[in-house]
Amino acid sequence: MRHLSTVDLKVEESSGVTVVHFPEEVDVVNAPAIRERVLRLLNSGVSEMVLDLTGTRFLDSAGLHIIVRAHGRGTALSIPLSVAIPEEGMVRRVFDLTAMARLVPTTVGLPDPRSAAPAPSLSCSTAGPRRRGRKPRR
Repeated sequence: MRHLSTVDLKVEESSGVTVVHFPEEVDVVNAPAIRERVLRLLNSGVSEMVLDLTGTRFLDSAGLHIIVRAHGRGTALSIPLSVAIPEEGMVRRVFDLTAMARLVPTTVGLPDPRSAAPAPSLSCSTAGPRRRGRKPRR
């Protein structure tokens, strides 16, 4: 029998969007419990979900796995899912190094639910690196 670490996730709903606030540290110890809770929320039929990592200071590969699984489940259920990350710090560096924003819609900070304008999105080019001294192929 598998034992899941208990974790107290703050979950809020605002304007039809379910926001799941991740803890300060996400690692192999608490990741199974977080994953189970996020997937359970998606399966319950939420209309949209934001995974809030703005208060997270440490995120390992188990945390990235949660996001990938949640994105896959959200896609399968036609539930829009995005991730809010801090403007700087370790979590932001992990997202930059892994190019996670290519897979999952990502914003810097949480969007203000009262404003109509969304928070700026991270952009990642899928065209690949450009070589210096050469013109791009057409």
